[in-house]
Amino acid sequence: MNNKFLSVIVLLIGAVLGGATVYIYSGVKDQKEAVPVLAKAERRIIYYRNPMNPEVTSPTPMKDPMGMDYVPVYADEIKEAEEAPGVVRITPERIQKTGVKSEEAVTRELKRVIRTVGRVEPVEDKVFIINAKVSGWVEKLYVSQTDEMVSPGEKLLELYSPDLVSAQEEYLLALKSLEDVKMSPYDEVKTGAASLLKAARQRLKYWDISDDQIKKLSETGKISRTLAIRAPSNGSVTEKMVVEGQKIESGEPLFKIIDHSKVWIYGEIYEYEIPYIKVGQKALLSPSYSPNEAYTGRIEHIYSHLGSIRYTQEEGTEVRTAKVRFALPNMDHKLKLGMYLNVEIAALVAKGALSVPDSAVIDSGTRKVVIVDRRDGTFEPRAIETGAKGEGYFEVKRGLEKGEWVVTSANFLIDSESNLKAAIGSLAGHQHGSALKGEVKDAETPSQAPGAGEGIVKESPGGPKVPRTSHEGH
Repeated sequence: MNNKFLSVIVLLIGAVLGGATVYIYSGVKDQKEAVPVLAKAERRIIYYRNPMNPEVTSPTPMKDPMGMDYVPVYADEIKEAEEAPGVVRITPERIQKTGVKSEEAVTRELKRVIRTVGRVEPVEDKVFIINAKVSGWVEKLYVSQTDEMVSPGEKLLELYSPDLVSAQEEYLLALKSLEDVKMSPYDEVKTGAASLLKAARQRLKYWDISDDQIKKLSETGKISRTLAIRAPSNGSVTEKMVVEGQKIESGEPLFKIIDHSKVWIYGEIYEYEIPYIKVGQKALLSPSYSPNEAYTGRIEHIYSHLGSIRYTQEEGTEVRTAKVRFALPNMDHKLKLGMYLNVEIAALVAKGALSVPDSAVIDSGTRKVVIVDRRDGTFEPRAIETGAKGEGYFEVKRGLEKGEWVVTSANFLIDSESNLKAAIGSLAGHQHGSALKGEVKDAETPSQAPGAGEGIVKESPGGPKVPRTSHEGH
C-alpha cells in the first residue's frame, strides 16, 4: 500500500516538473521568435518610390526606366517626417562615407581684408615748376637732360637779360646817391635816397636775385650780366623745356622738378567697401615684382568723391570706386613714379559676433539656410539671417544659438535629402494618411498599398502634383 502511494507521488512530481520545463522552453522560444517579428514591424516597408521622382511610387520593388531600383520607404521614416519635417537621420557609417563635417557656432572678431592695387604718384607739394620772372636769353645751361638729380641751390641755367642789367645799374646808382647825401643837413633828402635804394633792391629780389648776390653787388660794384636760376629742392628733373641759347619770356616754364624722397600711393576702393575703411587704418603695400618687400602705411586721406583724384562729374558717374591715399618715405628712390603696388587693408567688420563658416551657409537667393548638426545623428535645416561677412565667416544675427553645430561639408547633400524627405512626408500626408493613423500593418496588401506597378503623376487642381497609383480610377 505504501509502495503504491509513493509511486503515485513520484509520478505527480514528474508530471509537474515536465510541464514546467515545457512551459519555460516554449516561452523562451516564443520570446526569441517575437524579437524579429517586432524588429520587422519597426522597419515595415510602406511603399517604394522612384529614386529620380519621389512623386512616383509603387507597392512592390521595381526598377525605373533607367534601371535604378526603387527606394523603400519605411513606416518609421514617414512618422519621423510627420513629426519633424525636413529632419534627416544619418548613420555614422554614411556620415563618414559622405564626408560630413561640422563646426561649432562661436563668437569671434570678423575681419575683412580689402585687396586693391595702388599707383605711386608724387606728393603734390613736392612738385616744382621753374620759370623765369624776367625775359632774356639762356646763356649757359647746366642741366642738359631730363631725370638728372639736383640739390637745393644748384644752378640750372644762367640767363642774360638787359632788363636785369638795367636794374643792377639802378641799384648801384641808388646806393651811390645814398652815400652822397649822408652828410646832408636835410632829412628829406636822406629819406628820399634811402627809399630809392630800397625800391631798387626790392626790384632785384622780385627777379630772384638772392640777398647774397645783392650784398656782393653792393660790395664790389660789379654788375653781373647773367642771372643764375637755381633748384629750389632735392629731386629729379622730369621735364626740361629749354635749350642753350633760347630766348625766353617772363613766366615761361623752364623745368619741372619732383622730389622723390616721399611719395603718395593712390588706391581704389569699391563703393560697397567704403564703410569698412577709415583714416589712420594700417595697410600692407608690396610691389608685384617682390611680394616679400612690403611697406606698412596708413590711410592718410579718403577722397570725398568717386572717380579720379580731381573731381569731374562725368568721370564720377562712370567709375564706381573711391580713391584712398597713403604716404610712404622713399629716400632710396626704390618706389618709382607710376609703379603699381598690391594693397591689403585689414578692416574689422564685426566684434564679438556669432559666426559660422561661409561654407556652411546655403544661399538660395531668397533665403539663407544652414544644416544644424544635433550631434545625435540627426540634421535639421534652419533658415538664418546673416550680417557682415569676414574672411571665411558669416555673422549670424538670427536663427542660430551659440554652441550649436552646423555642417560645413556635404551640407548640400543633406539639404537635398531634407527637401526630399519633406516632400515625401507631404506626399505621405496626402496619399497615406490612413497608414499613418494606425493602419500601417495592413499596407502590405496590394489592395491597400499606395500604388500598383509604376506610378503615374497627376496634377490636382490648385495643388501640388501627387502620385496616382495604377488602380486609381478602376
